[in-house]
Amino acid sequence: MRNLSALALGIVFLLASVTLAAATAAPQPAPTPGPGWPGSLRNGLPQELAGYATAPKDPYPDTDENEMGIYTQVSRRYQRIESATFAKSLVLLVQDYGRGKDLTASLRNAMREAGKVAGFTGKEQTVGGRPAFVVFHREGQKPVTVVTVMATPSRVVLGLGDNIDDVETMKLLAHVDLQKIADAK
Repeated sequence: MRNLSALALGIVFLLASVTLAAATAAPQPAPTPGPGWPGSLRNGLPQELAGYATAPKDPYPDTDENEMGIYTQVSRRYQRIESATFAKSLVLLVQDYGRGKDLTASLRNAMREAGKVAGFTGKEQTVGGRPAFVVFHREGQKPVTVVTVMATPSRVVLGLGDNIDDVETMKLLAHVDLQKIADAK
């Protein structure tokens, strides 16, 4: 049982670290606007979120690999500074694993395993009529939420909320146009 908990914790931290690494990468110049792939994946992400400042530049799309396969990713960052010592941040990422891939079982299993670890809650629900997997953790006063929404079986939207609880993260994710992301070519 201890190995299972360590595995689940490892999965959650892997997902969070991959997302956080993408979120904290050095700012890059604004990408050249264009309607083509892979930048079109970003079309469904909101330009602005009420009460949050959007990062002045979006990072370039990139390609990487994790245990689920090779993916192409785009992202957008939002932040709300509430005091000199407290800020909320949300990073939205779109990851495309290519046609023919179905991530449902892998994501469902990772969410279940994370939910077995003390201090973590994992649950499945829907966002915009699509399956979503929510992992929530609170360390002291600092909540961290990772939500993965399946735009298609092979294309996911990840929302990483830092200092944002699961309820607020889900409300913010409601502003994502999942159909535009699903239809991006």
